[in-house]
Amino acid sequence: MATNKKFRVKHGLEVNTLSGSTTTLVFPTADGTSGQVLQTDGSGNLTFADSAGAFLSLSDTPASFSGQGGKVLQVNTAGNGVEFGAAVVGQSSRDINTGDGTTTAFTLTNTYAGQNDMLVFVDGVIQYPGTHFTFAGTTLTFTSAPVNGAQIITLGTTPVASTVTPGDGTVTSAKLAASAYTRDIFTGNGSTATYNLSGTPGSVLGCFVFVGGVLQDPTTHYTMDLTASPNTITFTSNLPNGTEAVVVYGPVNSTGIPSDASISFQQLAPSVFEVDTFTGNGTTTVFTLSQSVLHAKHLLVNVAGVLQTPTTSYTATGNSLTFLAAPANGAAIVVRYYVGSSVNVPADNSVTSAKIADGSVTKTDLAFNPEDDAVALSIALG
Repeated sequence: MATNKKFRVKHGLEVNTLSGSTTTLVFPTADGTSGQVLQTDGSGNLTFADSAGAFLSLSDTPASFSGQGGKVLQVNTAGNGVEFGAAVVGQSSRDINTGDGTTTAFTLTNTYAGQNDMLVFVDGVIQYPGTHFTFAGTTLTFTSAPVNGAQIITLGTTPVASTVTPGDGTVTSAKLAASAYTRDIFTGNGSTATYNLSGTPGSVLGCFVFVGGVLQDPTTHYTMDLTASPNTITFTSNLPNGTEAVVVYGPVNSTGIPSDASISFQQLAPSVFEVDTFTGNGTTTVFTLSQSVLHAKHLLVNVAGVLQTPTTSYTATGNSLTFLAAPANGAAIVVRYYVGSSVNVPADNSVTSAKIADGSVTKTDLAFNPEDDAVALSIALG
C-alpha cells in the first residue's frame, strides 16, 4: 500500500521477480555528481557514472559535425557503424498545380538548377523562360496569372548531391555552366524553314522541338545538319508567320581539335602501326610495303637485327622500300612504321591558290626566275 512515508533502503533492496525469485539491488552509498546516471554491472550492483554524452562521442559514429552540413546519417558499407552521406533527392521531378485566374507565383516541391532546366506547360502549351515565367529557389512565377482551372505541369531534373569533392584548384571556369541545357527560340515568317542553332545537339534525336507548343517528331517534322557551322535545323515546311519554335537540348561532349604536338604515343592505338617482314636473297633491292609512306625517315628498318640508316642504307616512297645494297641471302628484314605517315596525293589540277598559304612559295620554288624572266612573264600574261 502506498503511503506518504519515506521509503528507506539500507545497503540493498530485495526485488521479487515475476518468476518468484529474489534479486538484490545494491545502491551506492553516496550521491553522484550533476548529470550522472545510475548504471548496473549486470550483477545487481548500481553505481553513478557519466552518461555516454553527445552523439559524436559514441565509438561507432563520426567524430565531427564540421563540413557535414546538408548531409544525412547512413550506415557505412562495412555495416558496423554510421557515417554522414550525401542526400540523393532524385534525378527527375514533376510538379502539378492548378491556376485560379489570379495567382502568378507557385511553390514547387523541388529545387532546380535554373529556369532553363525545366519544361513548363500550361494546359499543354509550353511556356518560355524569361518571357512567360521566371524561377528562383522553389518559386515559379508567371508574367500573367494562368486562367482559372488551367493545369500547370513542371517537368525537369533536380540536382543530385555527390560525395565526390573536387580537389583544390581543379575546377576551372570552363567547368562552370549557367545551365545544363541550351534553349533556342525562333519566330517564323512564313517563308523560312532552316534556322541556325546556338549550340551542338549531338544528334537529331537528342532534342525536344516544339512548334507553337506542340512537340515535333524528328526526321518526320524536322532534320538537322550537324556538320554545318553553325549547326542548323530544317523543318519540313516553313514556320508560319508569328509562330514560335523552341529547340531544347543538353550538353554534348566534344573532342575538339588537338593542338600541334599534343598527341603522344600513349594516345595512339596499336592498330595504327604496321609491321612488314621480308627475307633477303642477296639480289633483290626493292620490296613492296603493305602501306604507302611519304619518306624513308618514317620507317624503322632492321636487317638481320641491325638498324638501318634512312637515305644512307635505304629510301622509301609510296609502297616501295629500296635498299642501296641488296640484303644478304636469308637476312631477316623487319620494317615498322606508323600508318598515319601516308597521305592521299591530290589529283592533278585539284589544288587551288586558296589552298596555298601566303608566303609559302618563293621565287626559288618556281620553274623560272621572275626577276630574270620578267619580260617573258609579261608577254605570257598579255
